[in-house]
Amino acid sequence: MMRGIQILLIMLGWFLSNSLMAQDIHFSQYMNSPLNLNPALSGFHDSKFRFILNHRNQWSSVTVPYKTYSAAADMQIWKRKRQSDMFGLGVLFNNDQAGDSRYGTTQGALSLSYVKALNRTNRNLLAFGAQLFYSQRSIDYSQLYFPSQWNGNSYDPNLQTGENFTVNSFSYLDVSAGIHWFSIINNKLRFNTGLSVWHINQPAQSLMNDNSIKLDIKYLLYTEVQINLDRTNILFPSIYYAHQGPYNEITLGMRYKHIVHHNKQNYTAMNIGLFARNSDAIILQVGLDYKKFSVVGSYDLNYSSLHVASNYLGGFEIAIIFSVDRNKTKKQTNLPCPIF
Repeated sequence: MMRGIQILLIMLGWFLSNSLMAQDIHFSQYMNSPLNLNPALSGFHDSKFRFILNHRNQWSSVTVPYKTYSAAADMQIWKRKRQSDMFGLGVLFNNDQAGDSRYGTTQGALSLSYVKALNRTNRNLLAFGAQLFYSQRSIDYSQLYFPSQWNGNSYDPNLQTGENFTVNSFSYLDVSAGIHWFSIINNKLRFNTGLSVWHINQPAQSLMNDNSIKLDIKYLLYTEVQINLDRTNILFPSIYYAHQGPYNEITLGMRYKHIVHHNKQNYTAMNIGLFARNSDAIILQVGLDYKKFSVVGSYDLNYSSLHVASNYLGGFEIAIIFSVDRNKTKKQTNLPCPIF
């Protein structure tokens, strides 16, 4: 285990020396917001229903904090009795508000997935998914200050801004799709990996009615490996890569789970994790699984050039996951949960 930790720290050190920028709604706990990660993960779990809440508060020490909220629910709507072939359905709501202008994004989405068992033992599962978003972006110009509103002595909000603002909100439809592969190698090793593509239709993004300004396509690629050290201790190394226009993000890290109680009536496990987003932040994570609930908190320690203003304080994030009828399937291999 110590050797594994040493390898992790070496890899973290390498990634910290590389650059990162990002766009779009963003969570450090990417595996704990599955419908924002890949629409193919809709219904891809060992529960009858799953409900997920995410909240992120970023850069509160610098200025008006960036606040992001997400709520999701997904379920299996049809499943074959002997194999894990099934359809999944998910609904998602996102809200993000940033800066003094309260520039916000509100989204509602519906996703559909299909999971195909690649063999009779259900040790290899391939999932496909698609998602349709209805999104609205808005801004509050009254919260902004302009040079023409300086009367010579002080700021006067009654003066004209000198700007020609005609639109303070706009709406658009957005399409995403993805593929996810789950495999059980042996009793000690299994992995999840996937690719998702967002903003396939490249909707227009402008408050000036300029339809030539498009939302860049975003690509997400991720892998999480589950290493069972024994019946009680499990490692989850993972890597996440995002590319959108000129921006790239790489997050690398590992989560450790210690199972306290194995029985489903009183299932309890503790989680700790260490991750790094290159040239941006170190992410500390701690979580608790108890019966049907999972609660995970994390904090980003910012070390980018913004640390002069942020004093290395980045963002707090929390994820709450509630599963109905978790682990009541006859065999765990029928449809293992890719997240926990």
